[in-house]
Amino acid sequence: MAIKNTLSFFRKPVGIALLVFTTIVILSVIITIKRLQSPHKSQSNASAAYVGSINCQGCHEKEYALYKTSDHFHAMDSALPRSVRGNFNNSFFVYYGDTSFFYQRGGKYFVRTKDSTGIKKEFPISFTFGWRPLQQYLVKFNDGRIQALPFCWDTRPKEEGGQRWFHIYGNEKIFSGDELFWTGINQNWNFMCADCHTTDYKKNFDAFANSFNSSWNESNVSCESCHGPASLHLQWANRKTGDYANKGFNLSLAAKPMQWTSTNSKGTLLPNEIISHDTLIETCARCHARASRFTDDYVHGQSLLQSHLPATVNSNYHVDGQIKDEAYEYGSYLQSKMYSKGVTCINCHDAHSLQIKVQGNALCGSCHAPETFDVPAHTFHQVNSTGSQCVNCHMHVTNYMQIDQRRDHSIRIPRPDLSLNLNTPNACNQCHSNKSAQWAADNLLKWYGHKLTKEKTYGELLYAMSKLNKESEPSLHELLNSKIYPAIIKASAIEQYSFFSTQRTLIQIQNYLQSNDPFIRVNALKALANYPTETVLSSADALLNDPVTSVRFEAMLRLAPFTQQLREERKPVFEKVLNEYISIQHALTHRPEGFLNQGIVFGMTGRSNEAESIYLSGIQRFPKFVLFYINLADLYRSQNRESKAKEFIGKGLLFEPKNADLHYALGLWFIRQNDKIQGVDELRQAFTLHPSNPSAAYGYAVALFSTGRQLEAINILETYISKNGNNAVILDGLISICQDQKLHEKANRFSMLRKEVFGY
Repeated sequence: MAIKNTLSFFRKPVGIALLVFTTIVILSVIITIKRLQSPHKSQSNASAAYVGSINCQGCHEKEYALYKTSDHFHAMDSALPRSVRGNFNNSFFVYYGDTSFFYQRGGKYFVRTKDSTGIKKEFPISFTFGWRPLQQYLVKFNDGRIQALPFCWDTRPKEEGGQRWFHIYGNEKIFSGDELFWTGINQNWNFMCADCHTTDYKKNFDAFANSFNSSWNESNVSCESCHGPASLHLQWANRKTGDYANKGFNLSLAAKPMQWTSTNSKGTLLPNEIISHDTLIETCARCHARASRFTDDYVHGQSLLQSHLPATVNSNYHVDGQIKDEAYEYGSYLQSKMYSKGVTCINCHDAHSLQIKVQGNALCGSCHAPETFDVPAHTFHQVNSTGSQCVNCHMHVTNYMQIDQRRDHSIRIPRPDLSLNLNTPNACNQCHSNKSAQWAADNLLKWYGHKLTKEKTYGELLYAMSKLNKESEPSLHELLNSKIYPAIIKASAIEQYSFFSTQRTLIQIQNYLQSNDPFIRVNALKALANYPTETVLSSADALLNDPVTSVRFEAMLRLAPFTQQLREERKPVFEKVLNEYISIQHALTHRPEGFLNQGIVFGMTGRSNEAESIYLSGIQRFPKFVLFYINLADLYRSQNRESKAKEFIGKGLLFEPKNADLHYALGLWFIRQNDKIQGVDELRQAFTLHPSNPSAAYGYAVALFSTGRQLEAINILETYISKNGNNAVILDGLISICQDQKLHEKANRFSMLRKEVFGY
């Protein structure tokens, strides 16, 4: 790109295309519920109906008794003396000077606290939410919304620090108007929590009335939550009708028998044949994965991605895949060697009580010989000490929701030596917090250095990719080309680092489009966004027919900007998937993303009037959601309706005067009006507010260049690289400006760097 043409950059779209099924802020809540009556027919399986777990008890007395001891059974309940564990005997909790009160009256439970306007009001408690180590409380509103209060009861014994009220966000200041305030959409039980803590949940959102009429069969995680609707199973059991596959269920959760053989050299049982039990694991993953559920049409036994889109191992994890933010267990467990060998959740956990099957090291000893591993020669800690417990080294703990300790289910070897290089945590220093990572690494290498694999860990490869240097693209290639790394790590690498769009990376991505794993296919499709139109058309087209909903949607989104170039016989297929997607987004319009995603796809497919209409509807429902203003302004820009574009940028700035994207859009608007002074000032503000955004840095630098401030422009871009690493857009700007200024040595150096890092 020659610098004399750089001002064409200011005429490019600035709309933010959030191509997601729905954006979810995962609530830091425990959700558990009570049973309701009146079984009804499942909308997802017309031939079977939910009958209630009480009907399971007669034949499965032992399993039912275990289930009644589980957190699933106590997942949620009506606010009754049997379920409320918090102190509602005229107690109170002070949060940043504001006091909330908890009390009873007439056999009911109440809280007096601030509403969304900042006015203190009385709210009846409708449901308890969770059982241990904390319990939250739910309030139902007249429009069908059920909201999670931020005040939690610590159910642990007093000697462990429990029996007290605390705030779910600790010392973080969450007041009315904040997106995490308890009455807002990010604390809405109907969408954020309910499907994982009820049975046969239907959200039933009425988009026109903006209200919920949510229904569920039982208000806890019942037998049918995992096994599916049981009416046909009861018929099978009573022999009232003919035979049914899987004894009347859609699926069987019984693991296929595997033969395990002891290896004397390793002291570990290994399978004679690896048999995957993904149906069982994905049944658990519905609720034990960080994922977006985008439809109520869940069918037991089908792929998780028919109704959910799991998160990759991204910013919620450390760079090596260890848990960081609340990511639940699924994304971690898929990284583990246990998973790769066919071990499932119920190999360790009892399926009905949820407790681990054997306490202490004996659980691990069922597969790993105690005489080899449960001895000081292996642990280098005294027998029965904290450090001798397998889980403390291989499944370290992270606290969520202030007091909820959860173990990392990637079940990894502690590597303090990698902590030194990757700046990641390790189990050794979690216990030995008064020691350095170097101390821990020295001991590890002394004890186990000769046993550590010579191959790079996927954490090392992911770290190399994150550095955005000449080792990054080769590391991506190595990870994708190897058979030893977990599929979820490959999917994550494809999603995060697909901008290394070399020819060999393209070949790998196209191969992964044929993967048997739908999660791999989804993320391979996302990576196509960095390739030319003809590549996208030829690669994504066939996946419009994919049997998995998430994959079809991603294929449609990739093809949406190029609908006119689709073959005529493929256009009806595209339209069918598009309409399916729009229907699902319409059902999600209790959140702004439901409007936003429709507007984006309407805009990409040339349906500008519909895009405008849906953005305006979104603004009416969610006036503070600034992406509506940004995307709508860009739509008006594309129609040469510049006055309307400026109007909506201005409206957005009224709500968020320090939003970098809005200042960026306004800066481009002024540039298009040939007002460089105002344009440069707005772009400067955008860059100041978000200096790590490459578009903001590039746009500001180009604006400076256009006003004759070439050296400042170069300094902005060079400073960006020094602070944030190499970026293709920033390097393009440096190459163009240096060429224009006849700084040929610099231009060549940046050109070589761009090719060295990004491959082209």
